[in-house]
Amino acid sequence: MSERVTPSAEAARALRDIERRRGQARAADQESRWVSVVFGVAIFAELAAPDFFGDGVRSWIGLAVAVLGCAYVLMLRTPRGGALLGRPTRLRKDELSPRFVWLARLAILAVMLIGPFGLRFLPHAPFPYTRTVVGAVLGATLIIFGRNLQRALTSLALRRDNKDGLGGATYGSR
Repeated sequence: MSERVTPSAEAARALRDIERRRGQARAADQESRWVSVVFGVAIFAELAAPDFFGDGVRSWIGLAVAVLGCAYVLMLRTPRGGALLGRPTRLRKDELSPRFVWLARLAILAVMLIGPFGLRFLPHAPFPYTRTVVGAVLGATLIIFGRNLQRALTSLALRRDNKDGLGGATYGSR
């Protein structure tokens, strides 16, 4: 006697497979640990270098961090670069929440506008090597909690109102 698969059982199995693949894609959408370490060290170096080498090094270290950021963005745009960064998949743009995209762009614009001018209006640091301490805290935060922060941002970025009724987001390969 052969077992017949009912359409509802087959649909339930297909939905379980979809959710399992989405979970795998979410896990693959996170960067390698070394990326967080490199950027954590870069943040520390950018903030701490003027304390140790004087203000003349700010332009050079800022240029080095800008080149690192540009190389990162270029690597994300190619399949080979994404795989090297540990991101073989990425979210499809139509699965991102429009509200999150708008808020992210607004936050980037605010940082770009306030960043160069905001530090000039702050009073001088209350103790020596303040930038070094802030750089160490920010760099360590990125190194230790980078993957958790990325996971949290990804969950915020996902569109909640999926049109297919399956819930969650779908992922596309590069």
